[in-house]
Amino acid sequence: MRSSRQFVVLGLFILAGFVAYSNILNSYFISDDFSQIGKVLAGDLSVVWGKEHGGFFRPLFILSYLVDTKLWGLNPVGFHLSNIAFHSLNSFLVFALSLRMLESLKLHSVTRQGISLAAGALFLLHPSHTEAVSWISGRVDVLATFFCLAALLSYLGYARSKRVSQLGSSLLFFSLALLAKESAICLPFLVIILGLSRFEARKDSKSLWRFVSVIAVYFSILLVFIAVRSRFLGSLIGGYGVKQHLNFAPGWLRDRLLEASVRSVLPMLPFQLSRFLFKPLQSRVFILFSLACAGLIVTLIVFRRRWYSRAERREGNRFLIVLASLFLVSLLPVINLRLSLYETWGERFLYFPSVFACLLIAYLAAMLIRRKELWLLILICIVGFYSVSLYRTNRTWRQAAELSRSIQNELVHSSTRDHLMILNLPDNLRGTPIFHNGLPEALEYFQNERHFKRIETLAFQDLRSVTDGVEITRNTDSLIIHLRSDQNGFSRIESTECFEVADQSRNSLARNSLELRVKTCSHDTDIFFFDEGRMIKLPNQ
Repeated sequence: MRSSRQFVVLGLFILAGFVAYSNILNSYFISDDFSQIGKVLAGDLSVVWGKEHGGFFRPLFILSYLVDTKLWGLNPVGFHLSNIAFHSLNSFLVFALSLRMLESLKLHSVTRQGISLAAGALFLLHPSHTEAVSWISGRVDVLATFFCLAALLSYLGYARSKRVSQLGSSLLFFSLALLAKESAICLPFLVIILGLSRFEARKDSKSLWRFVSVIAVYFSILLVFIAVRSRFLGSLIGGYGVKQHLNFAPGWLRDRLLEASVRSVLPMLPFQLSRFLFKPLQSRVFILFSLACAGLIVTLIVFRRRWYSRAERREGNRFLIVLASLFLVSLLPVINLRLSLYETWGERFLYFPSVFACLLIAYLAAMLIRRKELWLLILICIVGFYSVSLYRTNRTWRQAAELSRSIQNELVHSSTRDHLMILNLPDNLRGTPIFHNGLPEALEYFQNERHFKRIETLAFQDLRSVTDGVEITRNTDSLIIHLRSDQNGFSRIESTECFEVADQSRNSLARNSLELRVKTCSHDTDIFFFDEGRMIKLPNQ
């Protein structure tokens, strides 16, 4: 009977997942999708260790692309189906993990079920998951999280039953998680936290020795993975490089932790809020909000002391510390990486840590709201807020995908020569990547109408709207590109065969104008610029 209920819950999570992400199912490929999937289509599996991007050893991730290309070819629907299916399964595993972790607490079975269902639902609909789920290339975090959750569940099953088969399953899932993404290196430390929280009640030397032996096996697998990865990459760090991954400046880590904590609970914030968040102590709104939050916390602490005994409070505090520790440790592998409060860029790094953030929210709500009807009402409000935010963010991902498709088609159908030169190519739409990478691969692998010998891009442009426009001014020996919106800017600028940036010191990345010196351009070159959602050929070249 219990297993049948589990299958019903699993079915509900899968159904809800496809409904929640239905508006991006037929979205086109964008950015890294072209470079990664394109090479897999061409039989080039060098992206397994991705040396051209600094070094990523992710064979299981690339294998999933290989399976999808065999099943779906160039149909993006199939790739999105895989992402959504794994995300739905992850939401169910969050539910199952919550149930298993709450077994150690003296809670009514209905309360445990309610908290676990809430945690799974919050994870499923979390609006900060779009980069991991809606972006096909974000699958790497979804896959790694799937195997990490399976490994933790198997370990907790072993901790309860001492069945070696469950420990073996946990070790296998851990190995697969490492082969999906390097951030799974945090899992042995998560096992330590879970193990210590369960061994506190029985501190006999035999149990402690068994626990240490199990942890040693996890770390042995981790060391083997590091050695194999270093052998393939030729580097111990790889990834985004030493400067990024080994940046432990206190100010940098503080800001990343604060941003991660906010985005693990809330969707991306309106850009207008940056005015008082950048200088919070100078904002009356921020100060009033902080005082209101402090007052609410004090009130809840007072009522909590009345509702629960000292033993119950001690047990609850221990569990909260465990959840907070799990969140922090799962965040450590990615805490050096950039994250935005106001855009989707970087939120994929929070996909796994948000498992424990969602569990923390669900547990706190159940403990602080005594009336079940009120708890359910507040949960419905949060889920509704998450759903609306998720839908809006996914609309941006869909717009970015439509723009990616239209740019590819317009370049193919409007060009007549073998060499393409693009003055300003959309890099991203409000943080959602468009052609941050991948344009050459898009034109090489994702269309069969034209073949281009050379593709150059002078500047990559950040977009706030699909219809953002530019003004092109041509002089005898120069050309000026001016972005009409002050909110736009150029994220990357490079000199090309046909043009050279006139003054690198004055043409900074934050500026929205570029002055270019015209150089001798070969006759087989078509020059395009992006304006109000279209790629337009520059006339009279």
